[in-house]
Amino acid sequence: MFQTKYGIHLVVALALLFFALSRLPLSMEWGISSLFTWTWLAFAGFIVAANWKMVLQVEREKRRTAERQRRNRWLKEQKRRKNLSWSARRRRGKW
Repeated sequence: MFQTKYGIHLVVALALLFFALSRLPLSMEWGISSLFTWTWLAFAGFIVAANWKMVLQVEREKRRTAERQRRNRWLKEQKRRKNLSWSARRRRGKW
């Protein structure tokens, strides 16, 4: 469902973008209307890019990899601590 929600957002954003391209005054003259047009198109592009990224779930794989690495480091540290505690007990003669 998480991915479907962003897919719907992507389709709606693309539809708004294509609908707006025919209505917005696209000119290279610098004025208030052209500034608004290019700003609106830039924001629409950001929205499309963000939803596309969520649909592809790019960050999900990075998070999984980072979590796996963090867990492996934690497990190694726990193993090292356990070995240290056993060797310290052995040295003190408290088996």
